[in-house]
Amino acid sequence: MCRHCDDYGNPEYGTGVWYLNPENYARQLYKLRKPGEKPKGYEVDPESAARMGFNEALNILYTEAEKYPEAIKRADDQMAIYTVGQVVPLQEAEKIMDIACPIAAMHCVCRKSTRGREEDNPALYSCAGLGVGMFKWERWPERYKGGVEFMSPDQAKEWLRKWNKRGMVHTIMVFGPPYVGGLCNCDYPSCGAIRQRVDYDLPHALTKSHFVGKVNYDICNGCGVCVQRCQFGALRFEPTIQRPNIDMLECFGCGLCQTACPRRAIDLVDRISLPALKEVW
Repeated sequence: MCRHCDDYGNPEYGTGVWYLNPENYARQLYKLRKPGEKPKGYEVDPESAARMGFNEALNILYTEAEKYPEAIKRADDQMAIYTVGQVVPLQEAEKIMDIACPIAAMHCVCRKSTRGREEDNPALYSCAGLGVGMFKWERWPERYKGGVEFMSPDQAKEWLRKWNKRGMVHTIMVFGPPYVGGLCNCDYPSCGAIRQRVDYDLPHALTKSHFVGKVNYDICNGCGVCVQRCQFGALRFEPTIQRPNIDMLECFGCGLCQTACPRRAIDLVDRISLPALKEVW
């Protein structure tokens, strides 16, 4: 299991996978505090610390490059305190929709910050808020400026399939471990978590899924459709065999190649079933 399962999973609910633990969607709804008062254990806001640490590391990269390795390591250590994000394939994302309540689609804050684009109608909403926190979404008007669209589990699954077909990676995020707060459908280079993991090698920014892709060469005909979908550099077309090849060490297990394959020639294999990969998260 991944480190999140060790910390937040519960075998009583079946697999022990942390994001399939209903307890992690049961955050307390309201708690009144005096102005300026922070929750116990949050004397320093870990989210802000992680963000500031990453920005500091980037500044050092261009001013004192020799100090960058230490700075980026410090930023990753800070992210480990707060950030729990993980890639999930479509099948797992759909299971989450049967657990989380309520579910509300909204605009993507990453796309807003990187592309200056704010989805302002439900047809464009590409991220979702999960859990009881969405009952008080109106308390943060800037974050939810475009509004939210509440969905039933079946509507949410159809919504997920739409974004999967468009090639979006599904990731789950928390906002104060262990409580799952959202499910994002995003892409490289818009997604901040994907960029931090892929471009800056911050393992705590985004964890790989519990699966890896594997091509069944007895079925694959080399059409190459899957190659267009990989956003992690793990899938390439090999001229020598005229077939695609998945580098499992680089694979994040998002499953976008699998859902696009017209011949169903790609399987998702449990990561921990492969000795060389069971610790590669």
